[in-house]
Amino acid sequence: MDENLYSGSAWRGLLRNLCFIAFGVTAFYNPLDPLNPYSIGFGIVVGMLLGWLFKKFLRGFLGASNSKLKREKGKKVIYYAVDNGMLFLIPFAVMVIIATFILKWSMTIGFISAGIMAVGTAAAIEIGKIVNKREIKNTLISSGVSFLFSLTWTLSARILVKAPGMLEGGISLLRSILTQGGGV
Repeated sequence: MDENLYSGSAWRGLLRNLCFIAFGVTAFYNPLDPLNPYSIGFGIVVGMLLGWLFKKFLRGFLGASNSKLKREKGKKVIYYAVDNGMLFLIPFAVMVIIATFILKWSMTIGFISAGIMAVGTAAAIEIGKIVNKREIKNTLISSGVSFLFSLTWTLSARILVKAPGMLEGGISLLRSILTQGGGV
């Protein structure tokens, strides 16, 4: 088991990051301006930031509740369980990409929330496989953290969807002031 903790971790990390990038880009996608670099860039940043925070919180809470496991096998065991659980984002990322770019759906936040919730359950299952015992505390903790991040994503996306336009307007105004002296 110990040798499996390190093998493939770079690929798992890359896939996790690509999934959160897909979530961010699709959350801020504007069908009227599909190649807007501000929306794409902002989506990438928000997706990566919330993905990183989610990973840290999930690792932290699962690590704190499984201190005996961490003492016996090291903290990499928790990292392994969370990283393997994060692989459950892949089908949801594929669905959100298809829904946004092929089917032209605009309300795809449900896929993102479902993916985040699936990760919590999958991480708890991975820890159960490691200790050969299913514990309800891991499921409750990981589901609670996943619920909070799912809720955070859902609520913040409604507010942050205005940010790329404001960012673009601010940069255009600044560029106008610097190049034309602020004239109309």
